[in-house]
Amino acid sequence: MAVSVTILLDNQPLSLDAAPADATLADALDRAREQLDGTELMVFGVCCDGDAIGPQSLDDAMNRPLDTWQSVEFSSAHPKDVVIEALKQTRTALSDTFPAIRQAAQLLAGGNVSEAMSAMVRCLAVWGRTHEAIVQGAALIAVDFEAVIVDRRPLLDWIQDLARGLRELKSTIESRDFVLLGDVLRYELDATLQGWERMLDGLIEHVESKPAAPDLRPAAVVP
Repeated sequence: MAVSVTILLDNQPLSLDAAPADATLADALDRAREQLDGTELMVFGVCCDGDAIGPQSLDDAMNRPLDTWQSVEFSSAHPKDVVIEALKQTRTALSDTFPAIRQAAQLLAGGNVSEAMSAMVRCLAVWGRTHEAIVQGAALIAVDFEAVIVDRRPLLDWIQDLARGLRELKSTIESRDFVLLGDVLRYELDATLQGWERMLDGLIEHVESKPAAPDLRPAAVVP
């Protein structure tokens, strides 16, 4: 290709000889995925000039020309490992919303509706990503939503409750029923979030106990 960019997959050179001169990061990602076909591996991380590309900036980065950077590095992992890591990060993010909802309750009680709503919007975004991480992660490694039991309840019930809780919270916020919202924040939400934490812990434990796929990683990635 016309641009001079070092592209690596698991520390091995990845060739894009057939790529156009205006190839983007997405083109390089497609090539990395092709290289992993048949290996039971998937692309797990992307670093450009040594900086990891996070979920928030991934879409923008994918559309940028490769010659934006001097080096691009892809790393791969088994889907099971990817899901476990994503669920653990989700668990941490969920726990971090506990202080935020307490702050929102205090702000509402003090009449500072605008700041309280800003805190709630951030929390709702985290809880929405929690739902996505569970559904998408479980689907990726073929988890049976009805067969996995957490605290004597099928995972499917937990997921449905999570979605229902999000809808109810959004409805309360949209209706601007701040008295009801304040009561939910003070008296109900902690217990709800603690239940979601137990669900995530149970799901992580289940995924970790699943047999690992055989490592079919090639000895080297041949350009």
